[in-house]
Amino acid sequence: MSAFFLSVPFLPETIDNDAALPLLIGRFHPLVLHFPIVLILLTSVFLILGIFHALFRHPLVIGSLLFLSCVSSAIAVVAGYLLFATDDYSGDMVLNHLWGGIWTGVGICLSSAVYVLWLEKNSKILSYFFYTALGATTAFLGYTSHLGGSLTHGQDFISEPMTALFPPKGMPEKPLEEVLLYEDLIYTILDSKCINCHNENKTKGDLLMTSHDNLIKAGESGKNAVIPGNSAESELMVRVHLPSSDEDHMPPEGKPGFSAEELKLLTFWIDEGAEKNIKIVELLDHPEVGPEINILLPKIRKTQQRLFLEKEKFEQVYQELLKIAEPLGIEIMPDKDAEQLTFALRMTFPPKPFSTEELLKLEPYFSFFSSVSLASADITDDELFFISKMENLRHLFVQKTGITGTGLPYLHSLSQLETLNISFTPMIDGNALHLLEFPALKKIYFFGTPVKKEVIAALQAYRPDLEIVLEEGPLF
Repeated sequence: MSAFFLSVPFLPETIDNDAALPLLIGRFHPLVLHFPIVLILLTSVFLILGIFHALFRHPLVIGSLLFLSCVSSAIAVVAGYLLFATDDYSGDMVLNHLWGGIWTGVGICLSSAVYVLWLEKNSKILSYFFYTALGATTAFLGYTSHLGGSLTHGQDFISEPMTALFPPKGMPEKPLEEVLLYEDLIYTILDSKCINCHNENKTKGDLLMTSHDNLIKAGESGKNAVIPGNSAESELMVRVHLPSSDEDHMPPEGKPGFSAEELKLLTFWIDEGAEKNIKIVELLDHPEVGPEINILLPKIRKTQQRLFLEKEKFEQVYQELLKIAEPLGIEIMPDKDAEQLTFALRMTFPPKPFSTEELLKLEPYFSFFSSVSLASADITDDELFFISKMENLRHLFVQKTGITGTGLPYLHSLSQLETLNISFTPMIDGNALHLLEFPALKKIYFFGTPVKKEVIAALQAYRPDLEIVLEEGPLF
């Protein structure tokens, strides 16, 4: 059976998409893969429990589990291969996932063969080989499962909670005696709720909130966000207490609001003079805010850890993307207009060839892009399938490309996509109607397309909220 697993890489990489039966079998891969996972892990668990009770390591039990593991692994690999070959899956992560499944299958078959020989020969050396092979198989299984989870749920599906549970060494955490009310609590609260819109790159209302000095300055409204000693007239607190339906309410709709404890602490801090150097230990027994601080402090520690890890990961990804960008003929920079830590991508001038191969080199980082400009790139509707995996995409510029609109349904899953520029594309009238299904779309550029005025008028009639621009529009 190991020969069967090793033959899979030599099979064709693509099968006709119209071959319904292979596609149907392939679609069962997410279901059947759970059987080898459970059976292989159960084998290891039973061997460990066998230390305490011989029944668990009985040859009939272990032999049955190994046999079923081999059969179910073969079924999972066949289904996985058919899914890969018939359903437009590609990229290094998919290939590595397939190879991981193959080596898991080879490992469990090898473990089974060694186990049979061990029972026949009763050799201690063979027992060592068996446990080594089973251990390696379990490691391959873990690696393959991680890639499968990353493909389905994003690259950090497993690693993110693990990082949160086991934070990296060197992460700063002050002793309680040194924790300051503003620097550690107030600033962390504002950092998690407000600073993404009020920083050096994006100053809504001309208000900076990244430092104590900037926080007490007036914004473009002429009103101070924080007036020391007067929370009632501090614009920050006024906006926070507005009805959620009010357009001036802060944080804006869709963003997490302040908890009761956070509001009480902010109010207390401002009324006490908004000082920078108040220590937490001085307030732990304070009748007004002591209980709130005791409730908030563990949460603040976790928030600080999360923000630290996010910024550290963002910087690491940025350095990795800079190395990738130049050979691909693209520029990547932090998206200054985004409300989260994401990147903007655009073609360099004059543009280099950029199509599926180049796009897939960025696949591990898709979730980090919020603005993408592929103007004049060698892309068609097929590439929209991969772009649809950029779950945080807000602005997409694909003018002067070969897009006819048949791939627009792929983009329906982009719940944050606000801007789409398809100027100078061979867009087909009927395909343009797919734009009616875009949930968050606010602006579309149609200039230079063959789409008839009647179709555009129909779009406008059905989506009066959609701004249709008959100009070339920006490149990014």
